[in-house]
Amino acid sequence: MFKFILKFFGKSNPTRDSGIAGEKAAAKFLAKNGYKILERNWRYRRCEIDIIAQLGEIVVFAEVKTRRPGALVNGYYAAVSPRKLSKIREGARAYLKRISARTWRYDVIEVDCEGKDIVDIRHFANVGFRR
Repeated sequence: MFKFILKFFGKSNPTRDSGIAGEKAAAKFLAKNGYKILERNWRYRRCEIDIIAQLGEIVVFAEVKTRRPGALVNGYYAAVSPRKLSKIREGARAYLKRISARTWRYDVIEVDCEGKDIVDIRHFANVGFRR
């Protein structure tokens, strides 16, 4: 309850703040590399896809993982839980029903930050999410 009250009144949350900064940096990175950003934080039921972009004819569903020094889980793949994978797939299927894309893929973008400074961005294209 206390966390909700703090969040409601706008107190700073370092994890949320770095996540927002990471998603913004990832979208900027993709745009710089020729991707058209179609959606950010797209929601369907209980699913959220961080970035939906397009590169040529390919629709890209991107999960952004922002890491601070000393993160408990290293690496992009380990940080995407089976539950999150299921939600990404569900959201992607719903989005694809709305458009006429024939080619799509899942990407993960890992953003390293120290405070609000972005240190590094790594883009893992077409990860497949097989487990």
